[in-house]
Amino acid sequence: MWRPQLLGLSDSYRVGLLDLPGYGTAAAAPVPDTLAGFGEAIRRTVRDQMGGRATIVGHSFGGYIALQLYADHPELFERLVLVSTRSGADSPEAREKRNATARRLASPTEHLDVDEMAKSLLAEATWTEQGPVVAVTRAMVAAASNTTIVRTLSAIADRPDQTPRLGSIRVPTLVLWGANDRLIPPPQTRDLVGGIPGARGVEIEGAGHLGPLERPDAFNAALRGFLRESDASIRP
Repeated sequence: MWRPQLLGLSDSYRVGLLDLPGYGTAAAAPVPDTLAGFGEAIRRTVRDQMGGRATIVGHSFGGYIALQLYADHPELFERLVLVSTRSGADSPEAREKRNATARRLASPTEHLDVDEMAKSLLAEATWTEQGPVVAVTRAMVAAASNTTIVRTLSAIADRPDQTPRLGSIRVPTLVLWGANDRLIPPPQTRDLVGGIPGARGVEIEGAGHLGPLERPDAFNAALRGFLRESDASIRP
């Protein structure tokens, strides 16, 4: 998913791509069922491979983890970038829907509907094109095991409301969202801008939930501009 950012930003910045436990190259790792558990993988990576501090970018579920990680370990953050995510907890109805999906997927004979999930992640125009982005998205959805999905759903369903903590964030923060996000309504992501002191918000036109992949040029331009403008504030 982040390949366009690796290619587009590595000329000026050291970019680390992290597979969370249960995903990608970390598919065999034990999968936590809490945000703090997933955050521990990020903490170790930043500590051991990124010099102890980094600009941490969290997309969707990764944004939930990033907000929890900031609450637990603010010393890890040079900057924070939140993409297509939100600070609020699930409503009781949304929580029960996630838990029902988790119960269904606990059976090895059950699986996610790959096309239904992939379609929800992309802007309608992106889906209609049926181009390479759709193929990548389908592959990402299909790759996760049921065990990984079930434990991830549990972590998401039980996440706390981080909205009251947004005012305590003291690092330069960028918030990005796709104008055509069908999974997390853009106003919910946009609300982060008002809650985090000094946060900057950028809407990515033509993008759905996967803005970094759907509109990489616009996404990279917004991210590069933010990094350049905030460099002076984080360097001694």
